[in-house]
Amino acid sequence: MERSFESWEKEVIRCIRCGACQNVCPVFKELQAESTVARGRVKLIRGVINQDLELTEGFINKMSLCLMCKACVVNCPSGVKVDKLVEAVRKEIVERKGLSPLKKFIFRLVLRNRWVFNTGMRMGSLFQGLVFRKGPNGQGMLPRMSLGIDKRRLLSPLAPTPFKLMYPEVNKVPEVKMRVAFFTGCMINYIYTDTGQAVVNVLKRNGVEVVIPALQNCCGTPVRINGDYETAKEMARANIDVFLKEEVDAVVVACGTCGLSLKEEYAELLEDDPIYAEKAKQLGTMIKDFTELVVSLEGFEDKMGRLPIKVTYHDPCHLLRGLKVKEQPRQIISSIPGLVFKEMNKPDTCCGSGGSFSLYHYELSTYINDHKVNTVNETGAEVLVTGCSACRMHIADGLNRQGVPVKVMHTAQLLEMAYEAQERTRGNLMKV
Repeated sequence: MERSFESWEKEVIRCIRCGACQNVCPVFKELQAESTVARGRVKLIRGVINQDLELTEGFINKMSLCLMCKACVVNCPSGVKVDKLVEAVRKEIVERKGLSPLKKFIFRLVLRNRWVFNTGMRMGSLFQGLVFRKGPNGQGMLPRMSLGIDKRRLLSPLAPTPFKLMYPEVNKVPEVKMRVAFFTGCMINYIYTDTGQAVVNVLKRNGVEVVIPALQNCCGTPVRINGDYETAKEMARANIDVFLKEEVDAVVVACGTCGLSLKEEYAELLEDDPIYAEKAKQLGTMIKDFTELVVSLEGFEDKMGRLPIKVTYHDPCHLLRGLKVKEQPRQIISSIPGLVFKEMNKPDTCCGSGGSFSLYHYELSTYINDHKVNTVNETGAEVLVTGCSACRMHIADGLNRQGVPVKVMHTAQLLEMAYEAQERTRGNLMKV
């Protein structure tokens, strides 16, 4: 697919301005401004393509007010790829106006260089107490000063030890049924190491040998969706080299955004690369979400013990609308003995995180998040399960702001809890 800005002229004229996007756009629901819904953005983009409009600060701000949740795309009767149009515009903005000094520092120095990124995060984990204070009831942390982050925002702390340093590169099992590589992603590696541990432990219990390549890097999505395609391509090539070296049956991911990037976006980014175009497609065929892989394993349900808790589930946008993973996590949840699963109203509605969106537009993201928190609260669930670390952090922030005592965890953690429940039961029976 051609990614040049001018090439999208045929795409913008497909918009019939029917307004179907108004019913599903979380940003439009809050702002009620035509310029913030898909058809409005498409009209603005068409104006720039036709040179009737300039790339003004107002226009750039309107393009930043997109969560990239794909809700408009899957509900568009004409099939307009609005998210790709917004990406193309952001790329054009970077090419014409350049990156801000902060983004240039983060994208091209930190995220692109493994050693710099790893060192920075390790230092951050040691000194984060100077910048952040403990949150309510000792949970999470709140910024002591702004530093570009709203002081009301509850964040999860950086882990004392990154996930990749907690496990060997190859995690062997007695009888190998399958061998997979695990793409950890940044949030699991540096923050939610409990999710990574659950992924490895669950897979090992099912006879899956897990390889955790030490040289893997950020998937590059934050860089790409902010328009820095050249850096994103460089990061994609590096990850492709790392994972195609491994002799594995699949590459497992525990984040829909990372998974979508590896499965589809790398191939689109590198389609004109004579060396990496086919390699990107090859890697894409190997990508499996954790829940996809688990439900394909024979007997995964046999290891579960009783969990007498009430659970609801939130569909991450890129996991659902990108990777098309919907039933698999629900199959896992519903298989757990003693568990009560209560589906929330509109579980596929975006929580408002959008990665960096919630950093740049925190106030707006909280309004969107409040709707999600209300639907969670209505279920009476004790635990909210999801398949995205960014959603986990953002919804936890919303629950904290509203004082709703619901625990948030990844699907892998819930399954690990069920496995541990059976092991405890067996242990107690042996003592009798």
